Amino acid sequence: GILMPMSKVKKLLAVGCGTSLMVLVGLGGILWVRGNAAPEYKIPEWKLPSPNAYDTLGSARKLEVSKLGKAAINPEGHYDKKAQKYIYALGPLNDRKALLEQNQPTIAKLREALTQEFAVPTKLGDFQSPAFGHFADYREFARMLVFASHTYADLGQKAKAAECATDAMALGLLIPHRSYLIGEMVGIACEAIGRKALWDLADSLDATTARMIVARLEALEPRRYPYEKVLLDERDSMQSNTFAMMRGSAWGLSEGYSGQDSDEMAALDEGQESVVHKSKQLWGRTLMTAELLWRTKKRVFEEGGLFMTEAAALSKLPYNPNLHGPQMPDDPINAMLLPIFAGAWQKDTATRAETALAQVYLALRAHRLEKGSYPATLAELVTNGYLKALPDDPFAPRFGQTFGYRREAGDKLTLWSCGPDGDDDKGRAIVAKRDGGTPRRFVQLGDEGDMVARVNTY
Repeated sequence: GILMPMSKVKKLLAVGCGTSLMVLVGLGGILWVRGNAAPEYKIPEWKLPSPNAYDTLGSARKLEVSKLGKAAINPEGHYDKKAQKYIYALGPLNDRKALLEQNQPTIAKLREALTQEFAVPTKLGDFQSPAFGHFADYREFARMLVFASHTYADLGQKAKAAECATDAMALGLLIPHRSYLIGEMVGIACEAIGRKALWDLADSLDATTARMIVARLEALEPRRYPYEKVLLDERDSMQSNTFAMMRGSAWGLSEGYSGQDSDEMAALDEGQESVVHKSKQLWGRTLMTAELLWRTKKRVFEEGGLFMTEAAALSKLPYNPNLHGPQMPDDPINAMLLPIFAGAWQKDTATRAETALAQVYLALRAHRLEKGSYPATLAELVTNGYLKALPDDPFAPRFGQTFGYRREAGDKLTLWSCGPDGDDDKGRAIVAKRDGGTPRRFVQLGDEGDMVARVNTY
């Protein structure tokens, strides 16, 4: 054949390379524009209740005379291995009585809040919304109510003691409303604080007081904020904030996606970020941009919302320890935000089971005190007027299955929930695999055996 001059070959190669480069740049630009296209979304508007218990609790914080302090609890406690808890000696009764009287306006304000609806005043998509530091105050309120419970008990006023313990539980049921997962977790903690005080009193209450507390617990349960709504609130908040971020930032290279390195942020020189910090931050953003190259904002946004929607739907199903939840998105943004929601449902299930066990236990006590013996079956608690209805066991594998129960010799009883494994082991309590098989007070996912009242609960 005829050989083409070298100069012409070079020219054709240059044209070809230039054309290919232009095509690649064009495709890269299309991908960049496509990836940066913000998803379509309308940020929901949440109306606040009026009056809002959030504001009433804020007023209670201003009224509180002091934190627990030395007059209430001796800070030099010791850890009891058998009970699996710290034991704190109560302070002198006269000092506690005086502190209790000083805090009566606070307790009255707390009880006012318990009659209202609650919502954290957050505007979706607004990163300047209130912080969540007030949740520590709510735990302190629960502890103060328990301090009041212990003090009333030592004064011989068991009905008032039980009422204060139940107030702390009611606070725990109130604050998860429209306060996201953090409110759910703090609510669970407050409910546990009050429930422990109630268990401390349970075997000393008379029938009238036991009936009163049972009736109140039955009335409180419909006010419990479903975990499904907690997840849907989180979905709306996350999507609103992510949408606001995506709408106003470059894909991957924004502050919002890469976050801040707290250690490096501390390395400042006369108000300027260190060179090391700037280079690490740029490198982190570059890596995230590379990871997100084949993912669009729309895909990341939709997959995150779908995960939360599916998780909320699954939370309405009967308990199943083998249910691992929806498929976790593989993009770095959702992988950073979503794993925390995978295991929180078990804590919600456990707290519902423990509170329902306390309710049934008190009904059984009232029955024994008034009729001279425990009933043959739990159903008799309903037919004899001690419960309006038997609560379902939240750990049971099907709806409508109530707790296990049997009368024991010596006027004793065994009352149990299926526990985290979902199996009815006929009252075989959950025990720690270490420490010689000590009953476990704090049940967790993976525990085998039943959650037995007064053994695995306080």
